[in-house]
Amino acid sequence: MLRTPSGALVLHDLGQLPLLHEPAVLQALQLRFTGDEIYTLTGPMLLAVNPFKALPRLYGPECLAAFVRCISRDIAEVTRQKTEPSDMEDTRAATSQRTDNGQAPHVYGVARTAYEGIWHRSVGQTVLVSGESGAGKTETTKFVMRFLALAGAGGAESSMSPVERQVLDSIPVLEAFGNAKTLRNENSSRFGKFIELQFKRPARGSGDEEAPRLVGAHTRTYLLEKVRVIGQQEGERSFHIFYQMLAAAARHGGHLSNPDLLAHVSGMEPKQFAYLRGSTCWTLDSGIDEAAAFDETLSAMRVFGLADSDLTGIFAALVSVMFLGDVEFTVAERNSEGSQPNLNGESGESLQQACQLLGVEPDAFTSACCMRTMQAPEGVITMAQPVDKAVDSRDSLARHLYGVLFAFVVGRINAAISESESDNAKPQSRKLAADMLPHVGVLDIFGFEFFQRNSLEQLFINFTNELLQQYFNEVIFEHEADLYRREGVQWNPLDFPDNSAIVDMVGGKAPLGILPMLDEECMLPAGNSDQWCSKLQRDHGANSHFDSVKLRQSNFVVHHFAGPVEYESKSFVDKNRDSLGADLVKCLKGSSKPFVQQLLQVQDRTFGTQTSMHAQTGARRMTRARVYTVSSDFRGQLQNLMERIRATEPHFIRCIKPNPGSMPGIFNRRSVVQQLQYQGVLQAIEVSRVGFPVRLRHRKAVLEFRCLGRVEEKLQVEAQAARGQLSSAAQLLFGSLTSERSDAMNGAAGGSQVLSAGTWAVGKSLVFLKREAVEALSHALSKLRRSAATRIQAFVKSRMRRRYFLKLVSSVRHLQALGRGHLGRKEAKKLRLDRATLRVQSWQRGRMARAECQRLWRAIGVLQAFMRLKLLRAQLRRSILATRCLQNWWRRTSLGIKVRRRWQNALRIQRLWRGHKGRCAAREQFTWLLRRQFAARRLVRRWRDRICRQLLEQG
Repeated sequence: MLRTPSGALVLHDLGQLPLLHEPAVLQALQLRFTGDEIYTLTGPMLLAVNPFKALPRLYGPECLAAFVRCISRDIAEVTRQKTEPSDMEDTRAATSQRTDNGQAPHVYGVARTAYEGIWHRSVGQTVLVSGESGAGKTETTKFVMRFLALAGAGGAESSMSPVERQVLDSIPVLEAFGNAKTLRNENSSRFGKFIELQFKRPARGSGDEEAPRLVGAHTRTYLLEKVRVIGQQEGERSFHIFYQMLAAAARHGGHLSNPDLLAHVSGMEPKQFAYLRGSTCWTLDSGIDEAAAFDETLSAMRVFGLADSDLTGIFAALVSVMFLGDVEFTVAERNSEGSQPNLNGESGESLQQACQLLGVEPDAFTSACCMRTMQAPEGVITMAQPVDKAVDSRDSLARHLYGVLFAFVVGRINAAISESESDNAKPQSRKLAADMLPHVGVLDIFGFEFFQRNSLEQLFINFTNELLQQYFNEVIFEHEADLYRREGVQWNPLDFPDNSAIVDMVGGKAPLGILPMLDEECMLPAGNSDQWCSKLQRDHGANSHFDSVKLRQSNFVVHHFAGPVEYESKSFVDKNRDSLGADLVKCLKGSSKPFVQQLLQVQDRTFGTQTSMHAQTGARRMTRARVYTVSSDFRGQLQNLMERIRATEPHFIRCIKPNPGSMPGIFNRRSVVQQLQYQGVLQAIEVSRVGFPVRLRHRKAVLEFRCLGRVEEKLQVEAQAARGQLSSAAQLLFGSLTSERSDAMNGAAGGSQVLSAGTWAVGKSLVFLKREAVEALSHALSKLRRSAATRIQAFVKSRMRRRYFLKLVSSVRHLQALGRGHLGRKEAKKLRLDRATLRVQSWQRGRMARAECQRLWRAIGVLQAFMRLKLLRAQLRRSILATRCLQNWWRRTSLGIKVRRRWQNALRIQRLWRGHKGRCAAREQFTWLLRRQFAARRLVRRWRDRICRQLLEQG
């Protein structure tokens, strides 16, 4: 067990704990977390506790280069292993041991082991990263991919090839389109991904010492949470790309290299779109610049060969999804059971924008949403759909558009960087097939989930975790079997736990499991969730892993390996069908945008429809496809994924979130225990505990239990241990404890047996003990220690009493000496006190005389001050009287001066005013005379002109 924090920091592998159980694992993780040691091994599994703070020493260039250098140091050893005949399992065990013991546990160590597996042994590798939201899965996946991309380049970014840079550049694109903010994490992956990193063998003639280089990657995605597009709960957001587009449009506007990309949302905010205002959370708490993130995403997309036309089509489709949410439907005017679009206000504008971006006519789109076309023997029947069905059609189109956009982007990334021989690989890929090494797969997928309301998505996720846990149990089983085989220990493999019954109940075919029964229900024209739930209760009611809920008939409970989960079957059937109406498909196929038509061909399904030919008329008609369901497609992908994983060597990384609040330095034991349970860590411990849960080194076992042997056996054991034959010493010791012998510990006659046969085993380096053996040895040790403790206590008590008596006698003598000394000191003290009293009296008399003298001096000083004050007051009164007389004289004199000056100024002003008035009167008179002269001249001129005209008229 761990007793000190330093012991926990040194013990990197919890499998080395002498007593392996849940409290010991939890204590070790907490102690290591407190010391910033966030990585811990548990057998073949790496536990990574999210620190929620920066740890530069763990991820700096120096640390990565150190792990890359370890690969180079291992070349000579691997070359020697190639020349010597050895079993593959022994080689793998040696590599694993070298990885675990060479350095402290680290995610780079897991990536290095995977890299060495494909290089030295040409065996495919898979790194399985799991954990709940916020536990650090996405960041761990980045670290793994970064190490594998830099391993062949010697750990230096400057030596990376363009393809290696492209592989790392694909991460921000996938995060933008597939990640969103949740209540637990700001950058939560809302889809699962399996990335196959492809490596190329060194060129011929370059030698075996040249490391393989990363030449491509192929990404497969699973379970995209498309329902997040149309709504989110409070405190969460939709996918990052929507907010990045709006932030970039608000900042850049028309200054982008292609202004048409975001022209339709320029100046708009998330709260203006119905699909984004389902939650009032529109920004990230970390303060990330989303406009800059959009620029990074756009640059990365261009790196993958996406032309401006493709980018325009992608962002136009994304903007159309946002506008679709603002399209409203109301009850039709002439049909109360029908529906019609609301063409007024924002709804009408959004309808026009969405149809323009999708290249369809608004009338055709609204008709496809509000009307349903059915083929009957009599001909085509058109039926009106109610408002809720029209809204469902609109939401279904938005989900499908985003889903195929995501698949299109992933497909283009794969086409750009994948070197596999798939259909979308590059033409030169087939030529490189002979030089390719097995891939390293990195699986980043949801962990076990349970909420207050669990639906089909949670059932899919938990079924995936059931399969991964089943595979994990097999790996742990093989790991334990390999350990027992190396140690040469006989064991019984029949008692190991297995969750096959749960897997068969959920996805089995005989009898039909929950998901196959859901597919059958979806094939029925009138199938619904209530009927399906009733069939489940009828067929699986007797199964111990299935329960029905009496108070909620539409709910059922599945007992998963991590615990029971209650599922709400409402909308299971509709979600599983995931159908898009034939009318909407026909409408979209008639789009004037080639990109929209191309999107319908991205996935190998017909979106819930298929085209058939009429037998007599030869007319083509579109009907609902009966084959496709989300469950069948998902189980097919899951089967393919498990086949790929089983064909490789696995490496498990379990990410742990230390506290629900994502705070640094806080370790919540309850939350961590739940995650250890959900992720199968405690299940792995249970698997280890089924066989021999306690493993001790030979030396430690001999030193701890040799006291239980008889005297002659103890001497033999110590002699063999001194010669270094610890295995023989342990075999002799535990063999003697198993055989019949006299009970020497209690001194009673009669045979006794400390251990039972088959409860222990001695391997080559370890002693293996079962639980009953540990209990028996602990009981025997306790019994022996109690007897020895009784004898020790008797001896110690007698010795203590003797010491007490001798100490008491010495103390009495010492007290007598102290008493005599005390009396002498008391008499001397009295004499010194009398002498001091006389000195104090004389000093007191002098002090009193000096005080009386000081009082007299103070009284004289007060009288002198009073007389001086009286004289000064009389002098002050005389000065004040003289000052007042001077002030009165000065006021009279200055007043007379002011009066004289005022009269002189008044006379001067009057003189100036009279002159001014005179000049004004003269000027007016002169002006009047000029006006009279001017008037007289004008009259004379007019009279002269009139006389002249008269004379001219007469003449």
